[in-house]
Amino acid sequence: MIRSLSRGLDILAFINKHHSVSPAFLAKKLKVPRATVYRILDTLTEKGFIYQHPSDGQFRMTEKVRTLSYGFTQEYDVDRLSRDLMKQITEELVWPVSLAAISGIDLVVRENTDEASPLAVEKFTVGYRMPILSTASGICILAFMDSKACSILLNMLAQVNRQQDREVHNKTKLNKVLRQVKKQGYATHDRKRERFTISAISVPILSETRIHGALTLRYSQPALTPQQVVTSILPKLTEAAQHCSERLSKLQQSLADQ
Repeated sequence: MIRSLSRGLDILAFINKHHSVSPAFLAKKLKVPRATVYRILDTLTEKGFIYQHPSDGQFRMTEKVRTLSYGFTQEYDVDRLSRDLMKQITEELVWPVSLAAISGIDLVVRENTDEASPLAVEKFTVGYRMPILSTASGICILAFMDSKACSILLNMLAQVNRQQDREVHNKTKLNKVLRQVKKQGYATHDRKRERFTISAISVPILSETRIHGALTLRYSQPALTPQQVVTSILPKLTEAAQHCSERLSKLQQSLADQ
């Protein structure tokens, strides 16, 4: 471990928590020699991450600190927290499991177990983009999304007017589907292929009232009947999504307490 880097990160975290600190206070609380604290503070000041206020001589953060979080969103937490849960399902049931979230007007695969599943007829890479309305994940997310945000997104899809989003123009049917999905707690979708049908069942990952994505298991018909999917697959998928939601809530609480 690079000690100076570790101490620098500790100091940034400490200033972030206390808003304004003096070198003496930092040295005492972090049990770091005062001379070392001054050197690190000088470096952080030179780099523009902190500044010394002229009124009291204490150090505070600058807006530049926000650049350290660029590219990081809560969705990355969801990816990480769900990875082992998805792997467990595939190890037990063999079928591939994916985590997807809406990005813009598309659905994006954020994590999956396709490489670990010999039954994955199609293998989707992380980052693969798909139409929202022709996937179980997309329909599931829309059904549990805030109504205002859902309405805005559907209007955007209607304005773009892509062939793959044609279902958006039948609002009566679409709203009925979304209500049903929210009522039953999951979404399904079938995609016809030349010799068989690839089906998917999807459940939401929720945190309080916000949906972060959907866990989806894909399977081939007639390997599984709809009844088998609901009685055997759905409970395991729902349990994994709930565990992920609990982990996310604990993480959010932990960050709030810091």
